[in-house]
Amino acid sequence: MNVLILTLLIFFSTSVESDDGSFRASVEYSGGTELMTESFVLYDRYDVVVYMKSNSTLNTFFISNTGSVFALNEHRLCFYHQDGREKMLKELVYPNGFGFSSDNSIFFASDREGLFVYSDDGNLVHIYRPGRLFTGSTKGENVAIISADTLFVYENGSIIDTEFLSSPYASELYYSADGKSIVVQLPGAAETYDIRTRSWEKQE
Repeated sequence: MNVLILTLLIFFSTSVESDDGSFRASVEYSGGTELMTESFVLYDRYDVVVYMKSNSTLNTFFISNTGSVFALNEHRLCFYHQDGREKMLKELVYPNGFGFSSDNSIFFASDREGLFVYSDDGNLVHIYRPGRLFTGSTKGENVAIISADTLFVYENGSIIDTEFLSSPYASELYYSADGKSIVVQLPGAAETYDIRTRSWEKQE
């Protein structure tokens, strides 16, 4: 008996930009059961090619305002220097969240082992406890993490407070614009934690 096996190959492209638009990348993908990055081309603000990488198993990219790139898949996190050199940062264990701080100076990578904070040049700055939600203030001096029903608050790498939440079903966590408080979105209401007084205040 002859068996005909058809493999579906998918080809598509997308673009990724830094927050301020100084750098952008054109990314082309292909693959069947496993996604492959055919090409990653980084451009500066004048559309000049900075470098190109091909045939990579990394498929998700975050570009900083200085042109550094954090690249990952479900198994590993890598860093691309501004000249295209690649550095392995971490084997990922059930990754669950990535992104830059609000001022784009540090990068957060979260998995089951913890929250890992990297500088814009790819160096590890801090390691925090794991948590399903996390947020950082500008420059990452302050970090908040929710694990189960508890809020953990850190300052310059050291824990300064631990607070039990009124509900374990928090859906959002972020710092206020002035960086002086932490907002936790709970079912039906948002609660605000004041970093200075280390107390809760109901948000109107």
